[in-house]
This record gives sequence, C-alpha cells and structure tokens, in this order.
Amino acid sequence: MVFPVESEDRTMRNLLMLCQDHARLTVESFRKILALVDILAKKKGTSAGLMESVQTITNEASGIKSTLIKELHEIGGILVNRDDFFRLISAFGDIMDQIKGTGARLTLIEKKQWQIPENVAKDMLELSDLAFDALIKLREAMMSLGFNSDKSIGFTKQIEEIERRFDENYMNVEMEVITSTMELPAILILKDTINLMENMVDKIRDASDHIRIIAL
Repeated sequence: MVFPVESEDRTMRNLLMLCQDHARLTVESFRKILALVDILAKKKGTSAGLMESVQTITNEASGIKSTLIKELHEIGGILVNRDDFFRLISAFGDIMDQIKGTGARLTLIEKKQWQIPENVAKDMLELSDLAFDALIKLREAMMSLGFNSDKSIGFTKQIEEIERRFDENYMNVEMEVITSTMELPAILILKDTINLMENMVDKIRDASDHIRIIAL
C-alpha cells in the first residue's frame, strides 16, 4: 500500500527529474542560437541543420511538458506545490517558444543575406551570451532544487543580476539596430529578434521565481 506522503515524495522526485530534463533542453536549444549569432556576426559558416536541431529539441521538450501535466493531474491535491509546478513548466514552455522564434528570425536574416553592421553584431554576441548565462543558472537552480534548496535559491538570485545587466545592454543594442544603415526589413527583423531574447530572459526570471517558491 502506498501512503499519501510516500506518493507525494515519489511524485515530487518524478516532477523534479522532468523539470531538470526540460531545463537541460532549453540550454541545448539555445546553444544552436549562439551558433547562429556567431555565424551572422563573423560571416562564416552556415546555419544548415541548426533550426532542424532546435525543432527536434522543441519536440522532445513538448513531450516532457505533456508528461509533467499528466503527472500533476494524476496527483491531484496531494501535492502542496502543484500549482507552482504548473506555472514552472508553463514558463519553461514559453522559454522554448522564444528560442524557436529567435532562431527562425536569425535563419531568415542569413537566408536574405542581410549584412549586420560590425558594432551591432558584436553587441548581439554579448547579449546572447548574457541570455545563455541566465539559462545556465536556471538549469543549475533546477538541478540543485532536489538536494540543496539554499544553493538553488542562490542561483535564482544570480539570475536577477544577469537580467539587470541584460536589460542595460538590450536598450543599447536596440538603439543601435534602429539607427543602423541596414535596410528597413532587416532592421525590423533584427529588432524583433532581440525583443524575443529579452522576452526569453523575462521568462527565465519568471521560472526562477517559481523555483524559489518551490524551494522555500
């Protein structure tokens, strides 16, 4: 016979493992975005296969999300943090959506052979590196959640600092894009690209807040 407490503990372990897998996939997916930005900035290489990889990772993440939702429905009201896990997996899904959208726009820029000014390309590299740092911290916060809540909370606080630095850089990069000599369609697509990155970092912050609540 499985008692409620045992059932809750087992479900919590399963949920943590699934969320950890999802966090790992967001990092893997954004690595492809870093490669795309690097290709456009340095004008070397090709994006062939990168978006296909992002789509494959997105599909795997969607499967994990479905499993998580099923687990949460089956556990019912036994799990105290049930709603927090719903919000967390929703935030993870939003992060994946922003990554996919960013990749699609970067691929379009390459396809259209739009040339990104050197100063804009350099700052976009720095911006994407900050976004990646935030994702790494989110993954570490998620990995730590099952065995060291204080450490997990520490990573979420680091995300706050990264978000602050990202926002400062984002405003500068956006202005550089708007005032650049690129043709208007390129400006609009590139502005949309960095907006998606900014939205992604906001979603990372949201996810880190949910992790902090679960950790308390």
